[in-house]
Amino acid sequence: MTQAHEGLGIASCRAIVDAIPDMIIRIGKDHVFRSFEGKVNELYRPEVDYLGKRIEDVLPGATAIRFVDTLESAFRTGQVHSIDYSLTLQQTLCFYEARLVRSSDDEVIAFVRNVTREKETEEQFHEYQFHLEHQMAMRSADLSAAENRYRNIFRHSGAPSIIVEQDFTISMANPKFEELTGFDCREIEKRMKWTDFIYPEDRQMVIRYHFARRSDADEHGAPAEYECRIIDRNQSLRTIFIKVGMLSETGRSIASIIDITSLKNTEQELRDRETLYSAILEGYEGFVYFIDRNYRIRFMNENLIHNTGGDATGKICHEALHNRSAPCLWCVAEQVFEGNRVRFEMKNPNDKKWYYSINVPVRMSDQSVFCQAMITDIDERKRMEEALRDSEAHLREENIRLRTSIEERERFGDIVGKSPAMQEVYELMLMAAASDTNIILYGESGTGKELVARAIHAMSSRQGSNFVPVNCGAIPENLLESEFFGHKKGAFTGAGADTKGLLDEADHGCLFLDEIGEIKPGLQVKLLRAIEGGGYTPVGSRRVIQSDFRIIAATSRNLTERVRAGRMRSDFFYRVHVIPIHLPPLRKRKEDIPLLAEHFFKAYDRKIRPTLTSRIMEALMNYDWPGNVRELQNVLYRFVTLQRLDLAGDAALPAPDPSVEATFPAASLPDAVASFEKRQISAALAQHRWNRTRTAKALGIGLRTLQRKMKAHQL
Repeated sequence: MTQAHEGLGIASCRAIVDAIPDMIIRIGKDHVFRSFEGKVNELYRPEVDYLGKRIEDVLPGATAIRFVDTLESAFRTGQVHSIDYSLTLQQTLCFYEARLVRSSDDEVIAFVRNVTREKETEEQFHEYQFHLEHQMAMRSADLSAAENRYRNIFRHSGAPSIIVEQDFTISMANPKFEELTGFDCREIEKRMKWTDFIYPEDRQMVIRYHFARRSDADEHGAPAEYECRIIDRNQSLRTIFIKVGMLSETGRSIASIIDITSLKNTEQELRDRETLYSAILEGYEGFVYFIDRNYRIRFMNENLIHNTGGDATGKICHEALHNRSAPCLWCVAEQVFEGNRVRFEMKNPNDKKWYYSINVPVRMSDQSVFCQAMITDIDERKRMEEALRDSEAHLREENIRLRTSIEERERFGDIVGKSPAMQEVYELMLMAAASDTNIILYGESGTGKELVARAIHAMSSRQGSNFVPVNCGAIPENLLESEFFGHKKGAFTGAGADTKGLLDEADHGCLFLDEIGEIKPGLQVKLLRAIEGGGYTPVGSRRVIQSDFRIIAATSRNLTERVRAGRMRSDFFYRVHVIPIHLPPLRKRKEDIPLLAEHFFKAYDRKIRPTLTSRIMEALMNYDWPGNVRELQNVLYRFVTLQRLDLAGDAALPAPDPSVEATFPAASLPDAVASFEKRQISAALAQHRWNRTRTAKALGIGLRTLQRKMKAHQL
């Protein structure tokens, strides 16, 4: 179950705690008060006087001893233990009820309620009953003869009492009525009417009862006891229970009153709490039901009723909910009845869906225990988890397979080499492709930085968008901003139309910045803003354009030194220097030279390839290759074309069979020219990776001419 479902949420739990008219106190096994929640204003002392202190240090002696004994019993038995005690709070004797229950091996939670009002109400009931019975006995004997004694009892009655005349005038009120209303007897007697105190909405009822009681025809239309509401001197509304009897004098009645305002407030709190709980239950998106020890359903929420097609309250749960003749195999009710909370996930055999079940015991007022089950549909979440696990397993297998294949293979896309140095590069390339952060490639000229950049892009999530290569050192400084950001028509001399920039072309793709160290600090600031998501503004425009691009930078320089020298901004450097990959020079991976030579030779026609003898391979292996792989490619191109191995600073080595006649039998001049032309075109195509446009330009012929000759030579 998600945290959003579990419990009712922190805010809802807090609302429930605040709604409960109890203090919730956590007490340690060492008798130390740990925390207070709820009605903390009912504390005997300020909260700070309790926290961190022992019961014996803050409660009066006898009360502390009883409280500690109850606490120890709760720890020992694990059962709920109750204690009644009283404390003097602000010179007023207050009564409390506490229920202590063990929540853990070293902690008990005490639910403490101030029952002073209930005690007072109970005492008032008893006192009222006693005095009323006494008064009625005295009046029945001889009311007229005992007038003075009656008045004395009336004045000293423990319950508020009044005598009401025929016209509602209050002829007599005792001191308790004064306390109840806030008016003095001298203001009330023979001056105020009983209806002056009645709440307007209840006034007609009281008037009807008043006249019915004095009418012989409708004597039974007025109850002797009823509830109504009055307004005291402070305009506070109070609810009273009133008992009315007629006196022997015509038209006069005596009313004895009990203030039940606190009782009514308690009832309202209970109703509000019930409403709150009902709203929680009905608002819960899952299913909720209660069962007793006989597995009989005592309550179902609306969601469950709707799901099952009817209210099954009173029926056996496994029969009504699961169509089973015996308790379900996954049923945990017995554990719950023993006081345990049980949570579990299960797949329902009926609808084949996954559910999360929370089962808790609920103790009723008669001490019976119900099992409350809260069930949430988690089928979609479980399916997602299974899909994620399957995807994770697939990715893990694919990663292992790919890593294994890299270790076993001799190339990675267009990158050739199986040396340990290149295996490390391949590993970094995989990690870089799996992320979307910026990358910087370090390596000497000719080490294949652009090939690596393209390979990373082809494996990344951006592979479907553009890969935009930029040689930062080849763009004139005065055109750099226009090239990167684009320009509007008329922005400068020669700007005849709106032109998109490189950042726009690289949107959702990759921007490859070769020789990034050549970018001037002024442009670095504007690029940095675009990299950080602030957008950019084309030259001649005021509109800010957003572009989502990834940077793969490359350099043969020491960028750290350029930062120290002030030729590169440190914030720009750290934005592109996230995943650094160092490409080794060819002289540090000479074991890859035979593979590279074989790879380059495959681009040429088999008929014109010379043989790589051990002597030539030895020469290739002994050379330091300052121009790296690019130099090796060019050397092999010359070797194929000129039939000799020409290394800078070394004497040229002839091919194994330098005789053109031996390699190519005597033929007519047109055939010899055609054969030579074929070799030249094949070599040029190999050098330029079969890019026909660049090959035609290198050979000094038109593209259509090249295409015609390739067709003629079957290339």
